[in-house]
Amino acid sequence: MKQLLLVLLVLVIAIGLAALTGCGAMGSSSEEATSPAATSPSATPHSKVTATPIGGATLGEFKAKGDGIQVESGPGSADVALIKVVLEPGGSTGWHHHPGVALVSVNSGAVSEYHEECHKSVYKEGKGFLESGGEVHIVRNEGNVDAVLYVTFLIPTGTPPEKLQIAEPQPKNCEVK
Repeated sequence: MKQLLLVLLVLVIAIGLAALTGCGAMGSSSEEATSPAATSPSATPHSKVTATPIGGATLGEFKAKGDGIQVESGPGSADVALIKVVLEPGGSTGWHHHPGVALVSVNSGAVSEYHEECHKSVYKEGKGFLESGGEVHIVRNEGNVDAVLYVTFLIPTGTPPEKLQIAEPQPKNCEVK
């Protein structure tokens, strides 16, 4: 199974896109993320996380604005992908970062996000957060019901699905796993 998280997240989160649109970046329609420890000996493993690609497309180079919001791809083409992430109670994404930008919406349940400095932010149903700029973080479900997230990634065109979440070692100054 391929690792397709967040994040997000995040990820955060510029995305290579989907078999649905023919750009080949998302892989199959339902996958459980694989352990990041398999790709890096110092990476922290995820647990109780399932990521399911929903769709995506190549946007090309773009600029868009409306109602005070501006978005642009910068020089070069960008892809967009939407992924459903389910974190079971006690589940964790493991420490990671994303290419590009991830917009994360909490559909149900709640999650706690920790950054390298170990600052905790809690996001409940109906709230959201951003993951960008290679920020190293971990997302945990510390509740007793599944947390369902929808993550929209904006990434450089051609980013492969296994690179949507890049595993990282646990920061020295944070004991959260």
